[in-house]
Amino acid sequence: MTAGSSARKRGARAEVPITAEAIVDTAFRMIDERGADAFSMRSLANELGVFPATLYWHVGDRARLLGLVELRWSEGIELPDECEHWRDWMLELARRYRRHALRHPHVARLVSVERARNVDTLRIPDAIIGKLSSLGLGDQIVHAYNAMMGAVRGFVVLELSMAIDPPPPDDADVEDDMRGIDPERFPHLTQHFHLFADRALSVRWSETSQYSLDESYEYLLQLLLDGIEGRMKPRRTRG
Repeated sequence: MTAGSSARKRGARAEVPITAEAIVDTAFRMIDERGADAFSMRSLANELGVFPATLYWHVGDRARLLGLVELRWSEGIELPDECEHWRDWMLELARRYRRHALRHPHVARLVSVERARNVDTLRIPDAIIGKLSSLGLGDQIVHAYNAMMGAVRGFVVLELSMAIDPPPPDDADVEDDMRGIDPERFPHLTQHFHLFADRALSVRWSETSQYSLDESYEYLLQLLLDGIEGRMKPRRTRG
């Protein structure tokens, strides 16, 4: 049975009561299983066997619904409060964020690139700001926060893009095209191609490359935290 055939005819009596929770559950499942392109308020209404107006009544517009989906997704990320040092805390949170995103790539990418409205999703940002505020960064705290959030989420979204939108499976020339780039036009890339081939962002062609981006992600995190640590103001000690 296909996914479409399992949906009830629009307007038919729902098998379960239509509630905000049921709508969010179904939206999360549809995005998770079928991807963002297959998701819309109309397709969700068809899935639930109701008219689109019913969705707006219970959860508001698309942005507010995606905010609820983002909240449901982010609840799967537990804050690493067992880590006492701020640096260990940041590292572990970033690792948990990426692992959770890779488990639900369609949901993670959609709520990252499309505006979702729900202030309840500020749980993790609030915790990050709390850690940064104790480091003596002064007014630079906002820049440290933006650097962390932008770099971590940007890296993960780019990584997810390859997993979600791989090259066409019947295009056997993708790798050949990449390996055949003109050394006069791209002298630096061709010189170091053996290091970058299928293991660097923008130079990956396999849906499931044998090269993990784990080490690059760890490098990014250490680089970010080294930079933040270098901006910390020395704490005064009592004489």
